[in-house]
Amino acid sequence: MMPKPLRIRSEATDEINEAFEWYFKRNPEAADALLTEIDSSLEQIPSRPQLYPTYTKKTRRRVLSRFPYSVVFQEKDDIILVIALAHSKRRPGYWKGRI
Repeated sequence: MMPKPLRIRSEATDEINEAFEWYFKRNPEAADALLTEIDSSLEQIPSRPQLYPTYTKKTRRRVLSRFPYSVVFQEKDDIILVIALAHSKRRPGYWKGRI
């Protein structure tokens, strides 16, 4: 079965950019590592979305291993929709209104 196309909500793109900028100001190498891990997640999720645990509001999430973030996504009939890059300690569930 072919992987579904991945679409990223603009708010999630903004969150990725904000996280990158925050790390970049403190440690450019860490910022690059963050982007590498996010990119890896975005490549892996479409091929096996069921591999990642259900989360809430009919979403799943891939927890990043080196950073306190999760890629929150929904598997729809025709696409994988990335809802948020959610920080694990800040504002839990703030993204639920995007669904």
